[in-house]
Formats: sequence, structure tokens, C-alpha cells
Amino acid sequence: MNGLRMGLGTTVAGPETDPYRFIGPMFALPNPDPILRQMGVAETVYHSILVDSHVIGEVRSIRGSFRSHEYRLLPGNEDDPKSVKVRDFVQDWMKGMRPNEVADWMEVFWQMCSAIFTGYHAHEVVWDLVDGYYLPTEILDRPGRRFRFDAWSKPLLLTRSNLYGESVQPGKFLISRHMATTVNPYGIPLLSSCFWPWTFKTGGWRYFVKYCEKHGLPWPVGRYPMGASEEDQDALADALGNMLESGYVTAPEGTSLELLVPTSSGSQLPQQSLIDLCNREISKALTGQSMVGELHNTGARAASETAARRSDAIHNSDREISVSSMGELLRWITLYNFGPDVAPPRLEFFRNTPAGLERGKTYQLAAQMGARPSKDAMLEELGIPQAEDDEDALLPNAGQAKAPTVAQPGPDTTATPETSDGQGDFSRYLGHVRGFSFAAAAGMTEDEAVLLAAEAADQAIDAGLISPIADMLAQFEADGRSLEEFKAAFEEQTGQLLDDRALRDVVSQALTYAVLRGAATQAD
Repeated sequence: MNGLRMGLGTTVAGPETDPYRFIGPMFALPNPDPILRQMGVAETVYHSILVDSHVIGEVRSIRGSFRSHEYRLLPGNEDDPKSVKVRDFVQDWMKGMRPNEVADWMEVFWQMCSAIFTGYHAHEVVWDLVDGYYLPTEILDRPGRRFRFDAWSKPLLLTRSNLYGESVQPGKFLISRHMATTVNPYGIPLLSSCFWPWTFKTGGWRYFVKYCEKHGLPWPVGRYPMGASEEDQDALADALGNMLESGYVTAPEGTSLELLVPTSSGSQLPQQSLIDLCNREISKALTGQSMVGELHNTGARAASETAARRSDAIHNSDREISVSSMGELLRWITLYNFGPDVAPPRLEFFRNTPAGLERGKTYQLAAQMGARPSKDAMLEELGIPQAEDDEDALLPNAGQAKAPTVAQPGPDTTATPETSDGQGDFSRYLGHVRGFSFAAAAGMTEDEAVLLAAEAADQAIDAGLISPIADMLAQFEADGRSLEEFKAAFEEQTGQLLDDRALRDVVSQALTYAVLRGAATQAD
């Protein structure tokens, strides 16, 4: 127990005990960024990388995702009236205050988030007494070259009087960092990962342009007859030399002219392939993927959805940098004006996006199961305003409306109650199935809707999945092809069929039918 008390509040592996940094704790830590270490001009190089057309395109995409969100303040403790009051106070202050002459709050948030590109980003906070409260009057972004960090990860400001960096007072600077640690307080800059692809790409462009200059235009080849004088040969050579500029050539009778056009054996020149490869590497560094930046061999729908989810996760993580930096500022404001016992407000980013068709289907399914969801809540979530009167409302047309449809192959696959073979199987359930909301909207009875959905599912599955495989098997047998060949073709055909939208619609209708059938069984 005595040993535990001796160890409270102390560290044993800190900078002060590092045998490899005996003098290090007295000075700033070196930035481990390889570009800064090798070239010493990281900011200049980073600015050069940013003006690359592909890089700035990806940066604009990241910025667009960031600016597509709105922000709000939440109380640090919703159950504490003091915390709610502080949130309201800070919220009013932010509405009436512009951080500086060139940026609004969203732009300052973006500057904090842009620490992902350079590893860290600094903002200076200018405080003043405003109506009896200590509040920031300016929040100014400062260049990263003005800052270093000591062995305890605290910022040091480089000044004319102290080129090694001097300590700054608490509450003076907001430091936004990307993937920083106590070992590397400078963070990890994404543009550093773009350096070598950008360098090789730039070199690739230079040689690609040289190739186009030398071989991009056809080569005129002139042939003079045997025995032509040296003067005639020189005249033909001069005419061919002027041909590219003038667009025509005059030559003595008996000479011939041919244009040779260079060709490449591959689909792409090596220089072009290098540029495309570098662009994909840059996209992976900045956005976590190359699928959006370079659409080579466009993938399946599942791959694009995975890429979208991955991109959203990365952008959400980047926004948290701004949340963390602003959280520090809000903590200072609360501490200086309301004391340490009040929870400071929290910044939150959000985006108001109306729900889509899938959400509407969820409401429909809940209604069919008897959950009685709110119509007003559904319309609000879907972003659909209520009609003021019947004249303004869009009402279903019983004469033209149809039951929920599924994509069905073939010219005539519409099922009706008269053509359905399953009436006997379902008749004992139909008397108990009630509340079939889309049946009434389509001008159908509940019995007709159930039978139509079941028959449509049977026909779509048979025409869209079973029949093609059966025809393929018969054809393979007639051609005398092997079982392995059929297996390979079967896997390819099955993958295409299972990705078809018609079958996905069939599954949705089958699920609805299964719910209704289960409800009818319980009613029995």
C-alpha cells in the first residue's frame, strides 16, 4: 500500500527519465514528418501538393462533405439548469460574434478539421472583457511553422527573440491535431503521404509531355525519285519542315508524301499508367479509397455502397477534430465565467436529410403489423408537408392505381385472383387479415392484394431465376459440355440474377406476405 501511495500522480517513463534524450526535455521535439526532416520546407511542399489538380479535387470533396453539415450546441448536462443556461449564453454569443474578418464559424471549424492535411493547425484566441464576461473577441488561424512542441506535448511559440520556442499562457492557443500522440504531438499529415506519388506523378507528366511533343504528331515522310539533285532534296526537306506550321507542302513532280502515325502496343502508355497509379495512391491517402477518385473497372453496387459507408466514417472522424478543439474553447469560456462545477456545452454537427423510400416502407410495415405509427411523424421525417385541404391533396386514383408492383420478366406475367392457383391454401387466412393499407389505396380488396402479391412472387422467381438456369442446363447437355463448365457458368449466372432489382423487389413482397400470413395464423 505504501508503494501505491508513492506512485500516485507520478510517471516513471516520461521524458525526464529517457536515457536517449538527456538534453531533449529542455528543447522542442523535432517534427518526425519525413518531408520536413529531409527537406526542411514542409509548408512549401505541402502548398505545392495542394495545387495539384487531383489533390485539390479530393480536398474539395472532403470540404464539401464538411460544409454540408450544420452545427448546434448541446448542454454539457441536460439535467443541470446551470449547464443549460451556459449553453444558451454561449449560443447567443456565437450568433452575434464573427471569429475574424475573413472567416465565419464554419470556416474556422474547417480550418481546425484541415489539420488532417498538415498534422496540426493552430488558432490564437484573443480575449477581452465583454459586458462583464471574459470572452474571445477574435479567433485567428496561425501558420504551423510558428510552433513546436516540447517533450510534454505542450506548444512552444517561435519568436524573433527565441528561435527555440517559448511557452505560452494557458487559454491562448487552440491546437487541432490529427492522430497525435505524446510521442508525436505534431500529428500525422496526410499530405506527407501524398509526397512521393505527387513527385513521381509530376515527373511522369514531364516525360509524357515530351512523348506527345515527339510522337503525338504524324511524321511526314517524303520520297524523291532516283537521280534527284541535291537542290531538289533540300527543297523537299524544307517543304516537309514547314508542313506542320503551314498545313500544306509543295514538291517537285515525281516525289511522294506519306504520314506515319505512331501507335502503342498497350492500352495505355507507361507514363499515363504511372500518372493514374499515383492519382489512386493520393486518393487512398486523402479519402481512404480510390474508387471515387479514379473509376477504373467500375465495381458492383455492393462495392460502391461499401465505399460510401467508408467515406462517411472517415469524414465523421475528421469532424471530431473540430469538435475536440471547440470543446477546449467552450471549456475555457465556462471555466472563466461560471466556475469549474458547471459542465461546458458541446458542439455537434448534423445534417437534415429527408428519409427515403426504405424509411417509408418501414412505416408501412409497422402499420400492417398493428403498431399504429404516427402519420404526422412519418410525413415530417420524409419531408412531405401536409395538404391544407382536399383540393390541394394528392389522392389515390382508384381507377388507375395498381397494387405494389415487382419487376417481372415477360410480356404477360400479371397475376389476378382468377388465375391464381393458391386460393385454396390462403382462403382460411383471408378472413382474419385486416388493415391491408395499400390494398384500399389501390382500389383492391384485401383478398385480391394477398393473392396478387403471392402469385407475382411465384411468377417473378420462376421467370427470373429458375427458368434461365433450366434453359442453361438443357443447352449445356445438348452441347455435350462438362460439369465443371456448367458449374462456372452457373456461379456467374447466379451472381447476376441475385443482383437483379426485380428479385430484390420479390423478396420485399415475400416478406410483406409472410408478415400478413403470420398475423392471420395468430388470429386463428
